[in-house]
Amino acid sequence: MNLKTGIDITSVDRFRDLEYSQNLEFYAKIFDKVEIEYCLSFKDPYPVFGGKFAIKEAIQKILEKPMNFLEIHTRHYANKAPKIEGELTKTYQIEVSISHEKNYAIGIVIAEKIIK
Repeated sequence: MNLKTGIDITSVDRFRDLEYSQNLEFYAKIFDKVEIEYCLSFKDPYPVFGGKFAIKEAIQKILEKPMNFLEIHTRHYANKAPKIEGELTKTYQIEVSISHEKNYAIGIVIAEKIIK
């Protein structure tokens, strides 16, 4: 078994201080279109942006080499836990969890490298 764990915590104010409508380029460097639409569907999107960012940072911590944030795709489906999709899932079986509370968002990743 080759389990890896990554965790990250981020300040929600980091995103709140960079209002989405005035910082489109910043958000487009971190989040794909589906992630942005999901976050903006909330009355207060900034804790959600923070949570997704924390997951991407946590994933970076388990990888052998850095990966562009836009290659890490977080998804939410009908009241279920967040999922990771894309090329990364060909190499790792990944479970993630996100939590946010007022000023902080946290993401944790548990991954097992797929041995072929």
